[in-house]
Amino acid sequence: MRARLAIAVIGMACLMWSCALAAPLSGSWNARLLLILDGPQPKIVTPPFVVESLLQLNLNLSGLQISSLTALSTVGVEAQAFKLSATLGALSMTDIFLFSRNIVEVEHQYYQITFVSPDPGGVVGQYIPVFYKDLVTPYAQLARLLGPTLVESVMLRKKIVEAQLVLGGVTVKTIGLFANLGSAAAPQWEVGLILTLSGQTVSGVTVRLETYLGARRGFECVGECIPELQFFQGRVVPGLDFEYERLTVSNLQFAGVTISIDTAFNFNSSEGPGGIEYLQITSSGRIEPLSLDLTDILYFNSDLALSSHTLITSWSIGDAFVMAIWTDTLGGITFSLREFTTSLSIDGVSITSDLFVCAANSGCFGLDPIYQHDVQIAFKNEPWTADLLVVFLGLIKPLDKVVVTLSYTEKSWGWRAGTAIQPSGLKVQEFYLSLNF
Repeated sequence: MRARLAIAVIGMACLMWSCALAAPLSGSWNARLLLILDGPQPKIVTPPFVVESLLQLNLNLSGLQISSLTALSTVGVEAQAFKLSATLGALSMTDIFLFSRNIVEVEHQYYQITFVSPDPGGVVGQYIPVFYKDLVTPYAQLARLLGPTLVESVMLRKKIVEAQLVLGGVTVKTIGLFANLGSAAAPQWEVGLILTLSGQTVSGVTVRLETYLGARRGFECVGECIPELQFFQGRVVPGLDFEYERLTVSNLQFAGVTISIDTAFNFNSSEGPGGIEYLQITSSGRIEPLSLDLTDILYFNSDLALSSHTLITSWSIGDAFVMAIWTDTLGGITFSLREFTTSLSIDGVSITSDLFVCAANSGCFGLDPIYQHDVQIAFKNEPWTADLLVVFLGLIKPLDKVVVTLSYTEKSWGWRAGTAIQPSGLKVQEFYLSLNF
Protein backbone atom coordinates (compact mmCIF):
# COMPACT_ATOMS: atom_id res chain seq x y z
CA MET A 1 0.00 0.00 0.00
CA ARG A 2 2.78 2.43 0.92
CA ALA A 3 4.62 1.61 -2.28
CA ARG A 4 1.54 2.35 -4.37
CA LEU A 5 0.98 5.67 -2.57
CA ALA A 6 4.62 6.62 -3.05
CA ILE A 7 4.39 5.80 -6.76
CA ALA A 8 1.21 7.89 -7.02
CA VAL A 9 2.83 10.89 -5.33
CA ILE A 10 5.98 10.61 -7.44
CA GLY A 11 3.90 10.19 -10.56
CA MET A 12 1.87 13.31 -9.77
CA ALA A 13 5.04 15.30 -9.11
CA CYS A 14 6.60 14.08 -12.35
CA LEU A 15 3.43 14.97 -14.24
CA MET A 16 3.49 18.52 -12.88
CA TRP A 17 7.19 18.84 -13.65
CA SER A 18 6.83 17.60 -17.23
CA CYS A 19 3.78 19.79 -17.81
CA ALA A 20 5.65 22.79 -16.40
CA LEU A 21 8.08 22.49 -19.32
CA ALA A 22 5.26 23.32 -21.72
CA ALA A 23 3.01 25.52 -19.53
CA PRO A 24 3.64 28.48 -17.19
CA LEU A 25 4.25 27.54 -13.58
CA SER A 26 3.53 29.95 -10.73
CA GLY A 27 3.57 29.63 -7.01
CA SER A 28 5.01 30.78 -3.72
CA TRP A 29 7.33 29.65 -0.97
CA ASN A 30 7.37 30.83 2.60
CA ALA A 31 9.33 29.87 5.68
CA ARG A 32 8.64 30.55 9.33
CA LEU A 33 11.00 30.34 12.29
CA LEU A 34 9.37 30.31 15.72
CA LEU A 35 11.08 30.66 19.05
CA ILE A 36 8.59 29.31 21.61
CA LEU A 37 9.30 29.99 25.26
CA ASP A 38 5.93 28.97 26.67
CA GLY A 39 5.10 25.33 27.35
CA PRO A 40 6.60 22.05 26.12
CA GLN A 41 8.28 21.95 22.72
CA PRO A 42 6.68 19.30 20.47
CA LYS A 43 9.24 19.23 17.66
CA ILE A 44 12.64 20.19 19.04
CA VAL A 45 13.03 20.19 22.80
CA THR A 46 16.38 21.99 22.99
CA PRO A 47 16.68 24.65 21.70
CA PRO A 48 12.97 25.59 21.57
CA PHE A 49 12.82 26.39 17.83
CA VAL A 50 10.21 25.44 15.24
CA VAL A 51 11.12 25.71 11.56
CA GLU A 52 8.42 25.19 8.96
CA SER A 53 7.75 26.12 5.34
CA LEU A 54 5.06 25.93 2.66
CA LEU A 55 5.65 25.43 -1.06
CA GLN A 56 2.72 26.26 -3.35
CA LEU A 57 2.85 25.36 -7.07
CA ASN A 58 0.14 26.24 -9.59
CA LEU A 59 -0.15 25.02 -13.16
CA ASN A 60 -2.80 25.81 -15.79
CA LEU A 61 -2.85 23.29 -18.59
CA SER A 62 -5.53 23.68 -21.30
CA GLY A 63 -8.29 24.49 -18.82
CA LEU A 64 -7.07 22.04 -16.18
CA GLN A 65 -5.78 23.73 -13.03
CA ILE A 66 -3.31 21.69 -10.99
CA SER A 67 -1.91 22.87 -7.68
CA SER A 68 0.40 21.35 -5.13
CA LEU A 69 0.91 22.40 -1.51
CA THR A 70 3.76 20.93 0.53
CA ALA A 71 4.17 21.57 4.27
CA LEU A 72 7.65 20.93 5.67
CA SER A 73 9.06 21.24 9.17
CA THR A 74 11.74 19.79 11.38
CA VAL A 75 9.88 16.45 11.38
CA GLY A 76 10.10 16.31 7.57
CA VAL A 77 7.05 16.43 5.31
CA GLU A 78 4.00 17.18 7.46
CA ALA A 79 1.40 17.27 4.69
CA GLN A 80 1.09 17.18 0.92
CA ALA A 81 -2.02 18.35 -0.93
CA PHE A 82 -2.81 17.98 -4.64
CA LYS A 83 -5.77 19.80 -6.17
CA LEU A 84 -7.12 19.33 -9.69
CA SER A 85 -10.01 21.40 -11.01
CA ALA A 86 -11.63 21.88 -14.39
CA THR A 87 -14.74 23.44 -15.91
CA LEU A 88 -16.68 22.04 -18.86
CA GLY A 89 -19.60 24.24 -19.77
CA ALA A 90 -22.01 24.34 -16.83
CA LEU A 91 -20.15 21.55 -15.01
CA SER A 92 -17.16 22.22 -12.76
CA MET A 93 -15.23 19.54 -10.87
CA THR A 94 -12.54 19.58 -8.18
CA ASP A 95 -10.51 16.68 -6.82
CA ILE A 96 -8.29 17.06 -3.74
CA PHE A 97 -5.83 14.49 -2.37
CA LEU A 98 -4.44 15.02 1.14
CA PHE A 99 -1.39 13.11 2.30
CA SER A 100 -0.44 13.73 5.92
CA ARG A 101 0.89 12.32 9.16
CA ASN A 102 -2.40 13.09 10.91
CA ILE A 103 -6.01 14.14 10.42
CA VAL A 104 -8.07 16.47 12.63
CA GLU A 105 -11.87 16.90 12.66
CA VAL A 106 -13.23 20.24 13.94
CA GLU A 107 -16.81 21.35 14.59
CA HIS A 108 -18.01 24.56 12.92
CA GLN A 109 -19.29 26.74 15.76
CA TYR A 110 -16.45 27.04 18.27
CA TYR A 111 -13.66 25.29 16.31
CA GLN A 112 -13.51 22.52 18.91
CA ILE A 113 -11.59 19.38 17.96
CA THR A 114 -13.91 16.36 17.86
CA PHE A 115 -11.44 13.76 16.56
CA VAL A 116 -7.72 13.40 15.88
CA SER A 117 -5.62 10.52 14.57
CA PRO A 118 -3.13 9.63 15.84
CA ASP A 119 -4.37 10.66 19.28
CA PRO A 120 -1.63 11.30 21.87
CA GLY A 121 -4.26 12.22 24.45
CA GLY A 122 -5.47 15.62 25.58
CA VAL A 123 -6.11 16.97 22.07
CA VAL A 124 -9.80 16.14 21.56
CA GLY A 125 -11.90 18.85 23.19
CA GLN A 126 -9.29 21.56 22.62
CA TYR A 127 -9.92 24.49 20.31
CA ILE A 128 -8.25 25.57 17.07
CA PRO A 129 -7.12 29.20 17.55
CA VAL A 130 -8.50 31.82 15.19
CA PHE A 131 -6.03 33.98 13.29
CA TYR A 132 -7.56 37.36 14.15
CA LYS A 133 -5.69 40.43 15.39
CA ASP A 134 -2.88 38.32 16.86
CA LEU A 135 -1.07 36.64 13.95
CA VAL A 136 1.91 35.38 15.98
CA THR A 137 0.89 33.30 18.99
CA PRO A 138 -1.68 31.07 17.14
CA TYR A 139 1.19 29.44 15.22
CA ALA A 140 2.91 28.62 18.51
CA GLN A 141 -0.35 27.32 20.00
CA LEU A 142 -0.90 24.99 17.04
CA ALA A 143 2.71 23.74 17.19
CA ARG A 144 2.32 22.88 20.88
CA LEU A 145 -1.14 21.35 20.46
CA LEU A 146 -0.72 19.27 17.28
CA GLY A 147 3.03 18.69 17.17
CA PRO A 148 2.64 15.48 19.23
CA THR A 149 0.29 14.07 16.54
CA LEU A 150 2.96 14.23 13.80
CA VAL A 151 4.47 10.87 14.66
CA GLU A 152 3.23 8.54 11.91
CA SER A 153 4.46 8.31 8.34
CA VAL A 154 2.82 10.36 5.60
CA MET A 155 -0.14 8.52 4.05
CA LEU A 156 -3.31 9.26 2.13
CA ARG A 157 -5.59 10.77 4.76
CA LYS A 158 -8.33 12.48 2.78
CA LYS A 159 -9.88 12.69 -0.66
CA ILE A 160 -12.40 15.40 -1.49
CA VAL A 161 -14.44 15.30 -4.70
CA GLU A 162 -16.64 18.24 -5.68
CA ALA A 163 -18.99 18.45 -8.67
CA GLN A 164 -21.15 21.48 -9.40
CA LEU A 165 -23.73 21.90 -12.14
CA VAL A 166 -25.52 25.17 -12.94
CA LEU A 167 -28.76 24.88 -14.91
CA GLY A 168 -31.18 27.73 -15.44
CA GLY A 169 -30.23 29.61 -12.27
CA VAL A 170 -30.30 26.47 -10.12
CA THR A 171 -27.03 25.15 -8.73
CA VAL A 172 -26.61 21.50 -7.79
CA LYS A 173 -23.46 20.64 -5.89
CA THR A 174 -22.20 17.31 -4.58
CA ILE A 175 -19.24 16.88 -2.22
CA GLY A 176 -17.80 13.46 -1.51
CA LEU A 177 -15.56 13.11 1.53
CA PHE A 178 -13.30 10.09 2.00
CA ALA A 179 -11.31 10.17 5.24
CA ASN A 180 -8.81 7.70 6.68
CA LEU A 181 -9.41 7.94 10.43
CA GLY A 182 -7.14 5.00 11.23
CA SER A 183 -3.39 4.52 11.12
CA ALA A 184 -0.78 3.33 8.66
CA ALA A 185 -0.99 -0.18 10.16
CA ALA A 186 -4.79 -0.25 10.36
CA PRO A 187 -6.50 2.15 7.89
CA GLN A 188 -10.11 3.05 8.67
CA TRP A 189 -11.88 4.73 5.79
CA GLU A 190 -15.12 6.61 6.36
CA VAL A 191 -17.28 8.18 3.65
CA GLY A 192 -19.39 11.31 3.80
CA LEU A 193 -21.66 12.96 1.25
CA ILE A 194 -23.00 16.51 1.13
CA LEU A 195 -25.76 17.42 -1.36
CA THR A 196 -26.53 21.09 -1.95
CA LEU A 197 -29.34 22.62 -3.98
CA SER A 198 -29.52 26.40 -4.32
CA GLY A 199 -31.17 28.98 -6.51
CA GLN A 200 -32.40 32.54 -6.71
CA THR A 201 -35.88 33.82 -7.49
CA VAL A 202 -36.63 36.68 -9.86
CA SER A 203 -37.01 39.01 -6.86
CA GLY A 204 -33.51 38.13 -5.64
CA VAL A 205 -34.44 35.75 -2.80
CA THR A 206 -31.83 33.00 -2.39
CA VAL A 207 -32.80 29.52 -1.17
CA ARG A 208 -30.21 26.92 -0.20
CA LEU A 209 -30.78 23.36 1.02
CA GLU A 210 -27.93 21.20 2.36
CA THR A 211 -28.18 17.48 3.14
CA TYR A 212 -25.41 15.69 5.05
CA LEU A 213 -24.93 11.92 4.93
CA GLY A 214 -22.06 10.56 7.00
CA ALA A 215 -20.84 14.12 7.41
CA ARG A 216 -21.57 17.26 9.40
CA ARG A 217 -20.80 20.95 9.32
CA GLY A 218 -17.24 21.81 10.28
CA PHE A 219 -13.86 21.32 8.68
CA GLU A 220 -10.98 18.90 8.50
CA CYS A 221 -7.33 19.85 8.62
CA VAL A 222 -3.96 18.15 8.46
CA GLY A 223 -0.48 18.87 9.75
CA GLU A 224 -0.62 21.69 12.26
CA CYS A 225 -3.97 22.96 10.95
CA ILE A 226 -2.64 26.31 9.79
CA PRO A 227 -5.16 28.18 7.59
CA GLU A 228 -3.66 26.86 4.35
CA LEU A 229 -4.27 23.28 5.54
CA GLN A 230 -7.88 23.74 6.64
CA PHE A 231 -10.59 22.35 4.33
CA PHE A 232 -14.11 23.59 5.04
CA GLN A 233 -16.16 21.23 2.87
CA GLY A 234 -17.30 19.39 6.03
CA ARG A 235 -16.19 16.75 8.53
CA VAL A 236 -16.75 13.00 8.31
CA VAL A 237 -18.50 10.97 11.01
CA PRO A 238 -18.60 7.15 11.12
CA GLY A 239 -21.47 5.54 9.22
CA LEU A 240 -23.04 6.76 5.98
CA ASP A 241 -26.32 7.79 7.64
CA PHE A 242 -28.51 10.87 7.43
CA GLU A 243 -26.85 13.30 9.82
CA TYR A 244 -27.94 16.83 9.19
CA GLU A 245 -30.21 19.03 7.11
CA ARG A 246 -29.86 22.79 6.76
CA LEU A 247 -32.13 25.31 5.06
CA THR A 248 -31.27 28.98 4.51
CA VAL A 249 -33.45 31.65 2.91
CA SER A 250 -31.72 34.99 2.44
CA ASN A 251 -32.26 38.41 0.93
CA LEU A 252 -35.95 38.68 1.73
CA GLN A 253 -36.88 42.35 1.32
CA PHE A 254 -39.64 44.00 3.32
CA ALA A 255 -40.03 47.76 3.77
CA GLY A 256 -36.31 48.38 3.38
CA VAL A 257 -35.37 45.56 5.77
CA THR A 258 -33.37 42.54 4.59
CA ILE A 259 -34.37 39.29 6.31
CA SER A 260 -32.55 35.95 6.37
CA ILE A 261 -33.74 32.66 7.86
CA ASP A 262 -31.39 29.86 8.84
CA THR A 263 -32.56 26.57 10.33
CA ALA A 264 -31.12 23.08 10.75
CA PHE A 265 -32.34 19.58 11.64
CA ASN A 266 -30.22 17.02 13.48
CA PHE A 267 -30.71 13.29 12.92
CA ASN A 268 -27.80 12.01 15.05
CA SER A 269 -28.65 11.92 18.76
CA SER A 270 -24.99 11.47 19.70
CA GLU A 271 -24.33 14.98 18.31
CA GLY A 272 -27.26 16.61 20.12
CA PRO A 273 -31.04 16.47 20.51
CA GLY A 274 -32.83 15.09 17.48
CA GLY A 275 -35.18 17.21 15.41
CA ILE A 276 -34.87 20.95 14.94
CA GLU A 277 -31.45 22.09 16.12
CA TYR A 278 -31.99 25.84 15.88
CA LEU A 279 -33.83 28.59 14.05
CA GLN A 280 -32.14 31.92 13.45
CA ILE A 281 -33.85 34.97 11.98
CA THR A 282 -31.61 37.88 11.02
CA SER A 283 -32.98 41.29 10.04
CA SER A 284 -30.81 44.17 8.88
CA GLY A 285 -31.42 47.70 7.68
CA ARG A 286 -29.93 51.15 7.47
CA ILE A 287 -31.15 54.50 8.77
CA GLU A 288 -29.68 56.58 6.00
CA PRO A 289 -29.85 60.11 7.45
CA LEU A 290 -27.85 58.92 10.48
CA SER A 291 -25.54 56.50 8.56
CA LEU A 292 -26.61 53.93 11.17
CA ASP A 293 -26.72 50.20 10.36
CA LEU A 294 -28.86 47.87 12.48
CA THR A 295 -28.79 44.07 12.61
CA ASP A 296 -31.23 42.13 14.77
CA ILE A 297 -30.64 38.40 15.40
CA LEU A 298 -33.26 36.13 16.98
CA TYR A 299 -31.99 32.68 17.95
CA PHE A 300 -34.43 29.90 18.85
CA ASN A 301 -33.20 26.64 20.42
CA SER A 302 -34.26 23.06 19.69
CA ASP A 303 -37.54 23.65 21.56
CA LEU A 304 -38.19 26.72 19.36
CA ALA A 305 -37.94 28.87 22.46
CA LEU A 306 -36.22 32.22 22.01
CA SER A 307 -32.88 31.64 23.77
CA SER A 308 -30.96 34.77 22.76
CA HIS A 309 -31.59 38.11 21.16
CA THR A 310 -28.73 40.15 19.71
CA LEU A 311 -28.75 43.69 18.34
CA ILE A 312 -25.74 45.02 16.42
CA THR A 313 -25.51 48.75 15.80
CA SER A 314 -22.75 50.28 13.70
CA TRP A 315 -22.06 53.83 12.60
CA SER A 316 -19.40 55.15 10.28
CA ILE A 317 -18.51 58.52 8.90
CA GLY A 318 -15.32 59.22 7.02
CA ASP A 319 -12.48 57.34 8.72
CA ALA A 320 -14.36 56.84 12.00
CA PHE A 321 -16.25 53.66 12.86
CA VAL A 322 -18.23 52.66 15.96
CA MET A 323 -19.94 49.32 16.59
CA ALA A 324 -21.89 48.08 19.60
CA ILE A 325 -23.22 44.55 20.12
CA TRP A 326 -26.11 44.22 22.57
CA THR A 327 -27.54 40.94 23.76
CA ASP A 328 -30.29 39.52 25.91
CA THR A 329 -29.38 35.94 26.80
CA LEU A 330 -32.88 35.34 28.16
CA GLY A 331 -34.41 36.01 24.76
CA GLY A 332 -36.18 39.24 25.61
CA ILE A 333 -35.57 42.90 24.81
CA THR A 334 -33.66 43.86 27.96
CA PHE A 335 -30.34 44.32 26.21
CA SER A 336 -26.93 44.46 27.85
CA LEU A 337 -23.81 45.68 26.10
CA ARG A 338 -21.54 42.79 25.09
CA GLU A 339 -18.93 44.37 22.83
CA PHE A 340 -18.04 47.95 21.95
CA THR A 341 -15.61 48.76 19.12
CA THR A 342 -14.29 52.13 18.02
CA SER A 343 -11.84 52.75 15.19
CA LEU A 344 -10.22 55.85 13.71
CA SER A 345 -7.84 56.14 10.75
CA ILE A 346 -5.65 59.16 10.07
CA ASP A 347 -2.93 59.38 7.40
CA GLY A 348 -2.09 55.68 7.29
CA VAL A 349 -2.43 55.15 11.05
CA SER A 350 -5.46 53.33 12.44
CA ILE A 351 -6.33 53.03 16.12
CA THR A 352 -8.90 50.47 17.26
CA SER A 353 -10.33 49.87 20.72
CA ASP A 354 -12.38 46.71 21.30
CA LEU A 355 -14.10 46.31 24.68
CA PHE A 356 -15.61 42.97 25.72
CA VAL A 357 -18.31 43.31 28.36
CA CYS A 358 -19.82 40.65 30.59
CA ALA A 359 -23.49 40.84 29.64
CA ALA A 360 -26.10 40.36 32.33
CA ASN A 361 -27.39 36.79 32.84
CA SER A 362 -24.65 35.34 30.60
CA GLY A 363 -22.88 33.29 33.28
CA CYS A 364 -19.64 35.27 33.54
CA PHE A 365 -18.80 33.64 36.90
CA GLY A 366 -17.47 36.67 38.73
CA LEU A 367 -15.61 38.35 35.86
CA ASP A 368 -15.32 42.13 35.88
CA PRO A 369 -17.94 43.96 33.78
CA ILE A 370 -15.18 44.70 31.25
CA TYR A 371 -13.22 41.46 31.09
CA GLN A 372 -11.05 42.19 28.05
CA HIS A 373 -9.83 45.26 26.20
CA ASP A 374 -7.93 45.00 22.91
CA VAL A 375 -6.08 48.08 21.72
CA GLN A 376 -4.57 47.90 18.24
CA ILE A 377 -2.47 50.52 16.48
CA ALA A 378 -1.55 49.86 12.85
CA PHE A 379 0.67 51.90 10.55
CA LYS A 380 0.86 51.31 6.81
CA ASN A 381 3.11 53.08 4.35
CA GLU A 382 3.82 50.78 1.40
CA PRO A 383 5.85 48.61 1.44
CA TRP A 384 6.12 48.89 5.26
CA THR A 385 3.49 47.82 7.79
CA ALA A 386 3.74 47.97 11.57
CA ASP A 387 1.19 46.68 14.07
CA LEU A 388 0.92 46.89 17.86
CA LEU A 389 -1.67 44.84 19.77
CA VAL A 390 -2.11 45.29 23.52
CA VAL A 391 -4.56 43.01 25.35
CA PHE A 392 -5.80 43.86 28.85
CA LEU A 393 -7.89 41.52 31.04
CA GLY A 394 -9.92 44.52 32.15
CA LEU A 395 -10.26 48.13 31.05
CA ILE A 396 -6.56 49.06 31.39
CA LYS A 397 -5.23 46.29 33.64
CA PRO A 398 -4.06 43.66 34.23
CA LEU A 399 -1.92 43.33 31.12
CA ASP A 400 -2.31 40.00 29.30
CA LYS A 401 0.04 40.32 26.32
CA VAL A 402 1.68 42.65 23.83
CA VAL A 403 2.17 41.59 20.21
CA VAL A 404 4.34 43.66 17.86
CA THR A 405 4.79 42.90 14.14
CA LEU A 406 6.82 44.65 11.47
CA SER A 407 6.58 43.63 7.83
CA TYR A 408 7.96 44.61 4.43
CA THR A 409 6.13 43.46 1.30
CA GLU A 410 7.09 43.74 -2.35
CA LYS A 411 5.33 42.10 -5.31
CA SER A 412 7.72 39.15 -5.45
CA TRP A 413 8.91 38.85 -1.87
CA GLY A 414 8.39 40.00 1.69
CA TRP A 415 9.29 39.40 5.30
CA ARG A 416 7.74 39.81 8.73
CA ALA A 417 9.03 39.81 12.29
CA GLY A 418 6.63 39.30 15.20
CA THR A 419 7.10 39.34 18.96
CA ALA A 420 4.61 38.26 21.64
CA ILE A 421 5.36 39.33 25.21
CA GLN A 422 3.52 38.66 28.46
CA PRO A 423 4.25 40.13 31.91
CA SER A 424 6.35 37.03 32.70
CA GLY A 425 8.59 37.71 29.68
CA LEU A 426 9.05 36.84 26.01
CA LYS A 427 6.68 34.09 24.84
CA VAL A 428 6.99 33.83 21.06
CA GLN A 429 9.35 35.30 18.50
CA GLU A 430 8.55 34.84 14.81
CA PHE A 431 10.58 35.43 11.65
CA TYR A 432 8.76 34.95 8.35
CA LEU A 433 9.96 35.10 4.73
CA SER A 434 7.85 34.73 1.57
CA LEU A 435 8.70 34.53 -2.13
CA ASN A 436 6.31 34.66 -5.09
CA PHE A 437 7.13 33.45 -8.58
